[in-house]
Amino acid sequence: MASLGVRPVLPPPLTSISDPPPLFDGTTRLYISYSCPYAQRVWIARNYKGLQDKINLVPINLQDRPAWYKEKVYPENKVPSLEHNGKVLGESLDLIKYVDANFEGTPLFPSDPAKKEFGEQLISHVDTFSKDLFVSLKGDAVQQASPAFEYLENALGKFDDGPFLLGQFSLVDIAYIPFVERFQIVFAEVFKHDITEGRPKLATWFEELNKLNAYTETRVDPQEIVDLFKKRFLFVITDQYDIMTNMVLLSYLNYVISLRPPPLTSTSDPPPLFDGTTRLYISYSCPYAQRVWITRNYKGLQDKIKLVPIDLQDRPAWYKEKVYPENKVPSLEHNGKVLGESLDLIKYVDVNFEGTPLVPSDPAKKEFGEHLISHVDTFNKDLNSSLKGDPVQQASPSFEYLENALGKFDDGPFLLGQFSLVDIAYIPFIERYQIVFAELFKQDIAEGRPKLAAWIEEVNKIDAYTQTKNDPQEIADKYKKRLLVPNIFLNSDPWIVAGFL
Repeated sequence: MASLGVRPVLPPPLTSISDPPPLFDGTTRLYISYSCPYAQRVWIARNYKGLQDKINLVPINLQDRPAWYKEKVYPENKVPSLEHNGKVLGESLDLIKYVDANFEGTPLFPSDPAKKEFGEQLISHVDTFSKDLFVSLKGDAVQQASPAFEYLENALGKFDDGPFLLGQFSLVDIAYIPFVERFQIVFAEVFKHDITEGRPKLATWFEELNKLNAYTETRVDPQEIVDLFKKRFLFVITDQYDIMTNMVLLSYLNYVISLRPPPLTSTSDPPPLFDGTTRLYISYSCPYAQRVWITRNYKGLQDKIKLVPIDLQDRPAWYKEKVYPENKVPSLEHNGKVLGESLDLIKYVDVNFEGTPLVPSDPAKKEFGEHLISHVDTFNKDLNSSLKGDPVQQASPSFEYLENALGKFDDGPFLLGQFSLVDIAYIPFIERYQIVFAELFKQDIAEGRPKLAAWIEEVNKIDAYTQTKNDPQEIADKYKKRLLVPNIFLNSDPWIVAGFL
């Protein structure tokens, strides 16, 4: 494994107990996370232009971020952001261009028209490039990632006056390298594949980039990347169950791209309630809330329905008093009222908001869909009950029920052929049971059930779902912890057990 480039001494990340810097005092600050590839882009640009004394680096701990960062600095509550001239700007590709245009130092975009045009084309493609690589991890990674790496190899041959994407080092290299760095490490360590093999220009590009202190000072420790990967994705690999690799790898995309805002706690102020904003109150770990979150995402309502995560272990008093007296999630604040119950809410969101319909118009499908949704509580109750005895044997009828249901319509891999509210009703629980059965009982729930295997595979291609997925290790750890108190499974309310899962 390649060693980490020499870094200067860096300040520790600020946490929830850290005081803010003296904001808007004329100092230019770049807020980053050391592990974030988006922030790394702007960090590299700042370093390359020699702006270390002009732009202060302010690292944030994204797992324990300070409340003042969202409240006083950047309402989006993610990194990177740049505090400059009394305002705060965000979005990494915009920021690297902003730093290049508004600060002194070596220009990072060429004046040559042909290079400028090709550079803009490459930058406009970088999100597609990264997404294609992440998607490749769901199948034969080495084979499916090959076109993306060939794209880079071909792009590196466009100009012959230097080893970089536009010949000389530029914003284009900065846009790509944080992601290629991570994929190079994961492909080498996990898939035993050198992405530069047979790609001499890509190999040279890496070699030359690693001569630039502006980049090497920002590099992620390769061992940390591998350890993170193993912790999150490889904790349940057995001869029978390597579907976990495929299922969970896409969660790495979410970890890198979806920097979720921290949940509100008992010390958090309420949002400006009933101000006309539509809010979906959730817990990241709650399968019921996940249903509505998936629906909101699939219909493209991210800008219409604001996500408000709640810490259920330390929930704010105002949530019960002013928002939802039931004091549970999910709930939806819309048009001056608050609604609850996940199955009701997914139907409500589908009917009352624009976007792709999630209930088919075909009468036979509608009827079967209602039947499946009416059965989901029984399905979960039966699986929970199975955990009290011989889980593999006793859970089999429930998984067979899904396998048979998936054979009802042949016009697609989902429960009604095409993706619908029915899939959304079931998948948060299947996600959890698949992990628990694999980790604790060494059982692949899709073994011998090809339709269920195909369903899980197809659902994991849908960003609206994968953006909501849970950390499998956390699910497994939580279940193990709860299993130490076996009487929990004697509780007459099976939903409590489901909540633990």
